[in-house]
Amino acid sequence: MSGFAGLVSTDGATPDRDLLDRMAAGLDFRGPDGTQVWSQSGAGFCFTLLRIGPAPQSSEQPCSLEGRVWLIGDVRLDGREDLRHELEQSGEPTKIDATDEELILRVWRRWSEEGLTRLVGDLSFALWDAAARELVCLRDLMGFRPFLYASIGKRLFFSNTLKVLRNPLGMSAELDPQFIADFLLQDWISDPSRTVYKHIHRLAPGHLLKYSAQGLRVRRYTEIPIEEPLWLKQPEEYIEQFQSLLEKAVRDRLPHGPSAIFLSGGMDSTSVAAVARKTATNAETSGLSRAYSIDCRPLFDDEEGVLASRVAEHLGLDIEIIDGGSDLPYEGWGGAQLGTPEPTHDPFLALGFLQFRRIPSNVRVVLTGHGGDNVLTGQAWPFLLYLLRRRRFGTIAKTFGGYVVKHKRIPPLRGGFRTRLRRWTSPTGPMSDFPPWLEPHFVERYHLHERWLELQRLPQLSHPLHPIGYATLSDGCMSSSLETEDAAWTGVPVETRAPLLDLRILRFLLRVPPVPWCMKKELLRQAMRGLLPEEIRSRPKTPLGIDPIDFLVENKRWSPVPLQEPPPELRTYVDWERLGATLETARGSILWSGLRPVSLGHWLVVENRGLLR
Repeated sequence: MSGFAGLVSTDGATPDRDLLDRMAAGLDFRGPDGTQVWSQSGAGFCFTLLRIGPAPQSSEQPCSLEGRVWLIGDVRLDGREDLRHELEQSGEPTKIDATDEELILRVWRRWSEEGLTRLVGDLSFALWDAAARELVCLRDLMGFRPFLYASIGKRLFFSNTLKVLRNPLGMSAELDPQFIADFLLQDWISDPSRTVYKHIHRLAPGHLLKYSAQGLRVRRYTEIPIEEPLWLKQPEEYIEQFQSLLEKAVRDRLPHGPSAIFLSGGMDSTSVAAVARKTATNAETSGLSRAYSIDCRPLFDDEEGVLASRVAEHLGLDIEIIDGGSDLPYEGWGGAQLGTPEPTHDPFLALGFLQFRRIPSNVRVVLTGHGGDNVLTGQAWPFLLYLLRRRRFGTIAKTFGGYVVKHKRIPPLRGGFRTRLRRWTSPTGPMSDFPPWLEPHFVERYHLHERWLELQRLPQLSHPLHPIGYATLSDGCMSSSLETEDAAWTGVPVETRAPLLDLRILRFLLRVPPVPWCMKKELLRQAMRGLLPEEIRSRPKTPLGIDPIDFLVENKRWSPVPLQEPPPELRTYVDWERLGATLETARGSILWSGLRPVSLGHWLVVENRGLLR
């Protein structure tokens, strides 16, 4: 991901060049292919280029059409030809080899803010109108690329890299207690506008920021639409449309040069790999050159590495299997190599980052299978209710009856019945799992009992066919996960891309009848017929056999206790002695949640030593 940062001033002051140079230096790791620093009255920007493709990239930023509106950011558009056709029809002639940056500028010139909903892809950028002294910033709907900002006096600072806002600016290191609270309660942060630092904010996915002399405003500019179900006459039509969309999504993400893929033994990443190899017949791309997989044997009987190797052999891919069976929790934590920008609760973080560091320098793009579980493992119960309300009894008989005849079982209902029953019959109530080790004054001051109950509530489900899938794509958890693969986390100038999270695919899948197509990834399995080995295509989704941390503790290969003395500030959030007592006997989810303060403590140590990326 290319690096960018900037500052704008409503009083028209020209930014200090030394400050811009320091900000640019903080972006060096992102862009080895060129650095630009630019300023004028009221604004200053810096940019480091990571040349990727496949679409033409502007080698210099900020860029402009006429010298009034300037764009700086990290952008990759999907559906370029459709967008170019819209521009042509509206009277905005656009060359076929126009850069993505130019297309965005032309959309802005033609339709202003209203045109931004036409932009689809991985987007994080700012538009500066020099004459109006107005800044408009945007982050795409899925949140593939970060956008962070801070307001100081009459100036707004922004970047896709947290340390650029922390270090050169001397920004306050005061932590956000609400961020810390959510992290300790549930691992991830429900409010996507927060960062770990109180005075630095994150632009939430699908949101737009405007800054001018009138102030700063943030609003949602787009969301995944809820559309009518797609009723096609023949089953083959669903498969053909999905295949076409997946091929477009992969083609739009393959660079001109070599690329790689993180490969497992499941359906998602292997399907992406198969389509990418098929797409490589196009002379414009080199296609995939290598796959990477993690094998956790002998920790447990892990088939992922073996199955991934079979897929790689079938597709003609070189593969590197990374040994994860001997890694211990928190191995390597505390050093600069694992100095993540914000806290993360992944005790095996070093193993995940090792994949990135094995990627050769000539590979800039890695494909992933992210997104396959959201809609393609759908629910039958909401679909059944939808049909019953509309008295479509013939459709019920055909779809549900056909599924039972073919699979000899009813489709997975996933109506949330077990969760509701467990809560109704729980003898201790919803507070039984509240972490007992949280510091009492912290709990009282920030109303964490109430916050806990709020987090336990089932989400409001609005989609008629795929309520859980729609909710998981809209709640911010996905963007939080994707951001941990950003170069600011991995330390490697490599960009991950997830074709199955292409908005065109998601909109199609959210209209597809869940039965039979989204039952255990039936649509994906049918679409991959002839492209994947049959043992992979027909293999049921297999959950992880054991909890690795439980296994290590029970076999006395690792223990969470005794706890080391924590950083002093951690004691304002956690009763450290009570945490140690809890971890003495904790297993399963209690052990996992009890390790959150340990993860936070490691991050605080690195933060205090100034080693964060």
